[in-house]
Amino acid sequence: MVGSGKNIPDRDVQDIGLPARKYLSDNECTLVLLIDDLKYARRGDAVEIFECYRQAFDRILLDEQKRRASVHFLVNMLEAYYFGDAAAINQVLGTCLNDYQDDVETIRHPKNDLKSIYPGFDEKRDGGNILDCLNVEHVLSKSNTCTSLRTLFLWCWSILKNHPGLEAETELLSKKCCFSDGLLNEITKLQCNN
Repeated sequence: MVGSGKNIPDRDVQDIGLPARKYLSDNECTLVLLIDDLKYARRGDAVEIFECYRQAFDRILLDEQKRRASVHFLVNMLEAYYFGDAAAINQVLGTCLNDYQDDVETIRHPKNDLKSIYPGFDEKRDGGNILDCLNVEHVLSKSNTCTSLRTLFLWCWSILKNHPGLEAETELLSKKCCFSDGLLNEITKLQCNN
């Protein structure tokens, strides 16, 4: 039992809630993002997974800290988003792929797909290089795809949009990433303060 009289698993208190509280207390101008790669087999459990993580924040963090901590999903895993900007994959791996035409968040095994396209694919070395080249604005430019990634970026944008000196950059990002008309993750979008 912590504070409110409701149970929080001890592991969540130790691994999520208390470290987040300490970090936010020690660093006044910081944020905490908890990101889970929501693999296909766990999609049906997304609400429960989100609530478990969010509960660890909401029951442990001080009131003024709660809005500075957020829970989001990468669906199905980080490598899915590479397919939304095939130019990044092509640049690193020397392939000739086109952008995935549907929602990359529906790709069941993106890492396996990369390994079948490029058998020597190394997720750390090659994945890091692809991330360096990845144009996230391009990945989010289709308003009907990437709801989880868009919601993550929208949350960050909603926190930073009024930060002195970032107004012009955040406004441009809002347009390129379809924040005003793009689909959002139904589970995580409630954390966004537009």
